[in-house]
Amino acid sequence: MKKGEIETYHFLKNEPKKRQFDIYDLAEYQKLNSAHSTKPHSHSFYQIIWFKNNTGIHVIDFESYDIKADRLFFVAKNQIHYFEKRSDYRGYLIHFNESFLLSNETDINFFLTYSIFNNKQEPYFQTPKKLEQKLTTFFLQIEDEVANTDEFGNSIILSNLLRVLLLVIEREKRKNTKGNKKSDNNNYLKFRDLLESNFYKNWSVSDFAKELSMSTKTLNSIVKTETGTTVSQTISDRIILEAKRKLTHSNSYINQIGFDLGFNDPYYFTKFFKKQVNCSPAEFRKSIS
Repeated sequence: MKKGEIETYHFLKNEPKKRQFDIYDLAEYQKLNSAHSTKPHSHSFYQIIWFKNNTGIHVIDFESYDIKADRLFFVAKNQIHYFEKRSDYRGYLIHFNESFLLSNETDINFFLTYSIFNNKQEPYFQTPKKLEQKLTTFFLQIEDEVANTDEFGNSIILSNLLRVLLLVIEREKRKNTKGNKKSDNNNYLKFRDLLESNFYKNWSVSDFAKELSMSTKTLNSIVKTETGTTVSQTISDRIILEAKRKLTHSNSYINQIGFDLGFNDPYYFTKFFKKQVNCSPAEFRKSIS
């Protein structure tokens, strides 16, 4: 890692034979890791944080979100987030890698339905009273099963518990979704997954459509239905998010950031950024610092 670059953490990256899942007591975890967790960072795994008391704010990708009792946050890989420096956190923390849930094509499609990890506007779930006991039971069952590392079927049981937990939350969130729009959520999330892996390659809308085996018209219709915006704007938003991350959390030269994001001409990167953000990359970095 270059000096000034944001730290990226991994979970059992070089230990594929170990169970790619764990659960922690949030207070104990913070005591041991606050030197790292209170600084902006990203990770290559997925994280679920269940806060059990009102404890300030949590920051994810430049947005501050209030922490409320029984509010769960879902942090996807590559997102930048951090905890406040405080010692009164209560709750649970779950870490898992994709491989813990994915083993075949069916699992991949299954996992992509969990839009709770793809919700940029509201990356949390406020547990309603009617679900508090059910979710508490899930977490307690997970805690108990984690202790059975060497027991037969341990990883399968934990994987199924995690799946059911996510599905129960996803089902509840969908009940509360406003409107009755026709949704093609699975294809939309496939697009988001593809975008996450290729946003810096200067792909056009037709490149994404071709990779997804559909027409640009169909892709635009799917994205418009889900987000109210175009594929082109969604791509631009993802590039701008990454540019903001690098401008804020690294010391990289602006020209290098532009190059890393697929811009061969530094002038065009500055022009693109200014059009989207209403200020230049240099002005944005200065305002943040």
